[in-house]
Amino acid sequence: MTPSDAILIDLTRRYCEPHRRYHTIEHVADMLWRGRSLSLSEEQILAIWYHDAIYEIPGHENEARSAELAREQLTSAGLDVRSVESVVSMVLDTKTHVASSDEARVVIDLDLATLALDEEPFFVNTAKIREEYGSIDDETFAIGQLAMLDRFLGRERIYQSDWGRPLERQARDNLRRLRERNSAWIAQNTD
Repeated sequence: MTPSDAILIDLTRRYCEPHRRYHTIEHVADMLWRGRSLSLSEEQILAIWYHDAIYEIPGHENEARSAELAREQLTSAGLDVRSVESVVSMVLDTKTHVASSDEARVVIDLDLATLALDEEPFFVNTAKIREEYGSIDDETFAIGQLAMLDRFLGRERIYQSDWGRPLERQARDNLRRLRERNSAWIAQNTD
């Protein structure tokens, strides 16, 4: 099932919202481009399209709301229930970046692939994400990002698929550097 033109237009519009800097249509395109050699299933492609369809700051329910949007639109478009639920499950998995299925492993690894960019583009992306969180004060953002970095660095593996495993070392190096920057900033700017 190929998404209808109306669904693709709606999703493209969502990814082009003016408050987005990193979680944009370019992020979706990057995931699809990286996954081009992986024989992605229809459900994986749809999960990529929907995983950040709703992106609001602060957004503790973004993934749940994106999953519900996928359920509504794909059910209305006639996708079978099993496939819809597979897409919904993969979208929900992107909240914690822990896969509940083999298919989700690849989607999550594609979502996290930019953690393993070279240092300069990695930090360009982190600056874009900070811009998205512009309504959050610096201290709250730094503390929250530090907690997220600790969660990732505390995992045995960040990447869960065979495709993603070669990215592990570079991603960990980048996350450590970002953690050092945040820790230094917090030490200098908080009591």
